[in-house]
Amino acid sequence: MCTAREILSLLSKTYSINPKDYVAYDVCLNTKDVFKTLVATILSQNSTDKATYIAYNNLERKIGITPNNIIRVGDSELREYIKNVGLSNSKAKYIKNAAEFFLGHSQDNLYKLSCEELRKILISIKGVGEKTADVVLVNCFKCRVFPIDTHIKRVVTRLGIVGEKPNYNQIADFFASSLNEEELLLAHQLLIAHGRSTCTARKPLCNKCILNYCCGYFSRMGKDNRVNSS
Repeated sequence: MCTAREILSLLSKTYSINPKDYVAYDVCLNTKDVFKTLVATILSQNSTDKATYIAYNNLERKIGITPNNIIRVGDSELREYIKNVGLSNSKAKYIKNAAEFFLGHSQDNLYKLSCEELRKILISIKGVGEKTADVVLVNCFKCRVFPIDTHIKRVVTRLGIVGEKPNYNQIADFFASSLNEEELLLAHQLLIAHGRSTCTARKPLCNKCILNYCCGYFSRMGKDNRVNSS
């Protein structure tokens, strides 16, 4: 069975990280703005990075992504700017909820809070779930959290390192208990890269996978056979 540190080490030798492949990371890296990062993360829910960038840039260009600007823009106008990411009705409401929150909370003051307090506050915003909160926390606050997306869940489930049907907290705890804050962010990114390019939902490239020696899925399917379906 692979350990969290083994997974990090092996994937680090296989993939290089391009910030443009991770919208929230890219936004936080370049703007140092928690609200912008949260908006980008909300937009990315169930959407592609390409579509998220288009919607995010639309908002930034048309109105400027600040809490005040978001509150002032009409609901239908906001939905129009982000319609390409899908679920625009819900996402527009969530972005408005986030803007209302940030109107009453200074970003400087947020940095004075513990990661536990920050997580509770973010999750209290309607439309912000565990994953969305954790993405913001690991990228902007370097908290010891581990966001789980569909790629990461698929990879970890196939590996069998946290049981056959691991839940969000079980996967997060597996990595957070072994890695530090910087390593958690990198592991998050590397596992997404692995899920996108190798451990894909369909036709995973198991024979080329650097983790196949400790993968329960690969072992079950047979080491001599290239797996053609998930």
